[in-house]
Amino acid sequence: MRYKIVLSYDGTPFCGWQSQPNGQSIQDAVERAAERLFGERTSVVGSGRTDAGVHALGQVAHFDCDKVLPPKNVTGGLNAYLPREIRVSDAQYADSGFDARKSAKRKTYMYLAYVGSELPVLNDRAVCVGRDFDTQAVSAALGSLIGEHDFSTFMAAGGGAKTFTRTVYAARIERDGMFIKFYITANGFLYNMVRIITAQLFKIGSGQKTDLSALMEKRDRAYAKELAPACGLYLHDVEYEVTD
Repeated sequence: MRYKIVLSYDGTPFCGWQSQPNGQSIQDAVERAAERLFGERTSVVGSGRTDAGVHALGQVAHFDCDKVLPPKNVTGGLNAYLPREIRVSDAQYADSGFDARKSAKRKTYMYLAYVGSELPVLNDRAVCVGRDFDTQAVSAALGSLIGEHDFSTFMAAGGGAKTFTRTVYAARIERDGMFIKFYITANGFLYNMVRIITAQLFKIGSGQKTDLSALMEKRDRAYAKELAPACGLYLHDVEYEVTD
């Protein structure tokens, strides 16, 4: 039986989603919980490999087990064995052809920042951008990301991508009181792409003149060296059926 699960997690204490030789990964924690619940070992495949310190509100994963349990028992049972930093919000039976990574059509990442003075309570959750931040300037700049582009300027080394063209369907900024949220939806993302773009948005919001279109044309990371901290990044949701 193939199971599809939706997870949220605090990525702070983990080395990222993917299992690592040295380090505690989210994948390892979920596989251990599944083994205790089902009594058999299984490999859990996530929709994306979030990095160390990156969080998730709607990570999707799948795994196969011979034992069949009701979905509500899978949700409750996995949560009973998972560390408190990881929660399963939903479990479903899935077709054998469903693949959490390969079947994904769109993913949305959110980056969380806030204005004002630094607040220790938000450490590892959001990034302070100071008191003066021009959300309108950022909103105007985001339009240049929409569409199909070569995003190699916004790719860190080590990702292993063979192609650099991605399609961004939506990019927006929202102000909610003291909080600022950046959302980017695409058919896929290059390594560190959102964090590199966000670093440029921080510069724009702080009054620096940065042309995202011109940077994309460079196709060279040397022109966008900054990297926003991992702690503000959240995998927001993953879509498998797109009707629009």
